[in-house]
Amino acid sequence: MPAYKYTDAQKAEALKLYQQLGVPAKDVEKRTGVKANTVGILAYLNRKESKGVLKESNYPIFDSPITLEGDAVVYPDIETPYHHAEFVNRVTDLAQAWQIEQAIFVGDLVHFDCFSGWEAGWIAQQQGGITESAERKLMDKITSMRISANNKNELMTTVVEIGGIDEELGLTPELNAVRKTLKVFEEVYKVNAWVMGNHEGRVLRTFNLPVVPDELLKWLAEKKDKWLIAPYYYAILETEKGTYRLSHPKNTAKYAHVKGADKYDCHFAMGHSHYWTKGRSTSGKHWAMQIGHCVDEQRLAYVAQRDSMRDMHVLGALIIKDGYPYLLSPETDWERMKKLWAK
Repeated sequence: MPAYKYTDAQKAEALKLYQQLGVPAKDVEKRTGVKANTVGILAYLNRKESKGVLKESNYPIFDSPITLEGDAVVYPDIETPYHHAEFVNRVTDLAQAWQIEQAIFVGDLVHFDCFSGWEAGWIAQQQGGITESAERKLMDKITSMRISANNKNELMTTVVEIGGIDEELGLTPELNAVRKTLKVFEEVYKVNAWVMGNHEGRVLRTFNLPVVPDELLKWLAEKKDKWLIAPYYYAILETEKGTYRLSHPKNTAKYAHVKGADKYDCHFAMGHSHYWTKGRSTSGKHWAMQIGHCVDEQRLAYVAQRDSMRDMHVLGALIIKDGYPYLLSPETDWERMKKLWAK
């Protein structure tokens, strides 16, 4: 419809929303009936006639985080390849028993030690061993040999006792290990949502340039269609019992989770702090949680080699099922929990 077909009141309201309040043209159309392209024309003509009117910024508005609906498992701070495999496997096993098809990694999915700003740590002396590929080749050979079962078992046991040799430190070995971890999640879940964390930020600091998050998937993911990634340090999960904001926030203070639930007026679950606690917002309307971590801190030199007087960190993860949050820890009765929703 041409601009002259709209009433003066419609055009005035459209210009007010678009130019003064910064409402996007498509939303102006919904509210006033003035077509989005016509809104742009009206604004152009108005700017020619007006003085002292700022043009709308060309810079993007950051209001499109990853948003999912329904049930999901939330893994905080896995920091692969320094992940706590036993705990993560228990969480994944439970999620599969409950038919959870979506995983949200709420920051620090990858440790990126090779980009770390921490000083070098002491390492343990190598005790010999063989590489993973060599072990696999030996095992395949033993399996194919025409010898007795007892002799095969003895040979296999010997190979296992020799043990593996650690790969050298550096970018390539670390990223190779990360790819193996991500592949496991690709096999289990239909959707994997990758939220940014401070460890992903190490990549930005190293290159000192803006990086599109999709680049991480190009480096590390085999099945890129199984992943969602965006330049946000939080994701949104819509459930039948309200909205969950799943965050890797800057603030890790003692009551940050409570403040988050109050500030954003929704359920709030956060990683990053490595603390584990479940409560309610100040208003009592929303869940407020710090959901622990999934990294094996005994593998982190800067954590394990020196004593710290900070509060104890706790392994943890979260499953949101039918809108209710099940906060998990090493103390979880895994077999009993499976029976709650297993079919």
